[in-house]
Amino acid sequence: MAALEIRIQAFWQWFVGHQSEFKVLSKPEEPFWDIALEQIKKVDERLWIELSAVSDPVRELIVTAQGHVESFSVAEELVSSAPRIEGWDLVALKPPMGFEFTTCYEGTLYEPGRMWFLPLDNPSRPQDFGMRVGIEGLVSTDRTDAHNAVLVILDTGLGERSAALDIQYTEVSDLPTNPEALGYIELPELPDYIAWRKRKLNSGSV
Repeated sequence: MAALEIRIQAFWQWFVGHQSEFKVLSKPEEPFWDIALEQIKKVDERLWIELSAVSDPVRELIVTAQGHVESFSVAEELVSSAPRIEGWDLVALKPPMGFEFTTCYEGTLYEPGRMWFLPLDNPSRPQDFGMRVGIEGLVSTDRTDAHNAVLVILDTGLGERSAALDIQYTEVSDLPTNPEALGYIELPELPDYIAWRKRKLNSGSV
């Protein structure tokens, strides 16, 4: 039996034996959260967990690789090897949620539905996709924090796999007064744009 398979089996045996603690787990500040992370990181140190609300009749446990592409297959194998556990929906990698949400990052509220993106070309790497995300009022916001917030937003909106594999470069800027006139596209349209761009790549148009 391969070493990874042994680690995966050990995790699920531990999980099954601690379902009562998981059922009431809600916040990363709770002591059991660190215990759970310690166990899943024995499978792969890049893995992390996210849980749906305690009030959900069927709780969702997402095994995320936190954007580390090299660990995507581990997260997927971990979930596919799970025993059937009543009351749980097990998901490998964060699924796409769309952009109709708001998020607070380092004390600043971000509204993805009000953001726009500008596709960026790289003549030396025409297959890579880069984008500039325009954020209203960015001049008064720390750009590093804003960029980190955008990465979280993309991870949530597109899903972990697409955010990691379909976008090679990101930057942020203040949103122009008339973004559409400058070629910007509303951020909620990003999944459709990526799908369109992939079709062009496959047809050899890019």
